[in-house]
Amino acid sequence: MYRHILIPTDGSELAWRGVAHGLALAKSVGARVSAITVVEPLFAVSGDFASVLDRVAGAARELGVTCDTIQVESVPAHEAIVAAAVDRGCDLIVMASHGVSGFSALLLGSVASKVLTAAKTPVLICQ
Repeated sequence: MYRHILIPTDGSELAWRGVAHGLALAKSVGARVSAITVVEPLFAVSGDFASVLDRVAGAARELGVTCDTIQVESVPAHEAIVAAAVDRGCDLIVMASHGVSGFSALLLGSVASKVLTAAKTPVLICQ
């Protein structure tokens, strides 16, 4: 059914729910995974984003799921996610309903809702 799943994460424990679900789904259907994290300029100096992707890749390896990683900087997260799905030929996006956006999500709307609005690829939102 699904051959290539895109899994966005910001490294938060809330986002990990989407990662875990996406990896489990990929394993069950024999799909490969691309994990993406988007580094927004405000947070670029405050995080170790390579370790976020390493954690996803390690979990994928443990499950026997093929996984490549993508780090994008200085692009709105929803735009980067939608573009990655198209560029990589993904047939599903699996993501958590919330991450660490906090106050900015109240002002700008959540990344998940923006992805739902903009994506032509099916999106599975995990609570």
